[in-house]
Amino acid sequence: MNHLPKDQLEAVIRKFGVNEGPLNKAAKHHLYRSGKRTRANLTFAAARHFESVRPLIHISAAVELLHEASVVHDDIQDRTNNRRGQATVWRKFGSNTALLLGDHLIAAAFSCLGGSGCSAKALPGLVQAMAEAVSFAASGQLQQLGLKTEKRELRDQYTTLARRKTGALVALPLQFAAVLAAGDCRVTNYARHSGEQLGLAYQILNDLQPFRSPATLANHEDMVDRIVTAPVVAVAENNQAQDAFSQLLHSAEVRQHAIRRCEVWVRQAVASARSHAAYTPAPIANVVEQFIAQHLTDPSVVALPTKAASLAQLTPMLAEA
Repeated sequence: MNHLPKDQLEAVIRKFGVNEGPLNKAAKHHLYRSGKRTRANLTFAAARHFESVRPLIHISAAVELLHEASVVHDDIQDRTNNRRGQATVWRKFGSNTALLLGDHLIAAAFSCLGGSGCSAKALPGLVQAMAEAVSFAASGQLQQLGLKTEKRELRDQYTTLARRKTGALVALPLQFAAVLAAGDCRVTNYARHSGEQLGLAYQILNDLQPFRSPATLANHEDMVDRIVTAPVVAVAENNQAQDAFSQLLHSAEVRQHAIRRCEVWVRQAVASARSHAAYTPAPIANVVEQFIAQHLTDPSVVALPTKAASLAQLTPMLAEA
């Protein structure tokens, strides 16, 4: 199957995402500029042997509608003013409208899935996977808002929230592909676990981005709002007696140590994603490799393990963590 037809994808997203009610203007504003459609492309590529294009376009659009809902809601909580070169929904229309638009987009995602025309045999599995993804993503976001550096087992809690907050919507395309390919719950679970680990690695690398520019670090929203990100976890694990945020701001040595630990965690997550993907159909495993190559090969991270690498080969690095 060829690449995902973007024009058709966008048409379906707007068909279900924009209604003629009071949310019309806000929906049109938010969907006016699309993102990279990474999740839709993942879905289409992982399920490329599915026999019909039209249902697959709708299924891919459903994943993106769900992602768009999470973006609108996250922007409210993070007080983000601009996204994709324009004002965010809450900034332009207010928090109440943004909250309700996010709810509408979740409903639109399920409506899009229901109208996909896929087989009656596959539909229940698709609906169940998407419902779980909504729940996981919401719980992960809430966990991060409530995470404090003095909590016990901090890294475990961070890992759980990242797998849910970010991993749920990375895993969903792989789960959809597994449902369409086989419907075997074991294969679907392997696909979910692989995607969650990809999401974990992606979130850690995203958390590291502000630390590439130490001069502006103090003004970054995560530091200002004291959000517990991966580098904060890396510092707090070593010394909970001192303020992790202050150490990261004022010590280059502490920052470098935190970055190195986070890079090890990325390699660990990548290896875990590959180990789970090995039990999925080849198209899904190939998509996992493509995602790693495109999104997780950060120039600052020294050689990610090869496909053949195992967790055992990573033991020396993990011992440092």
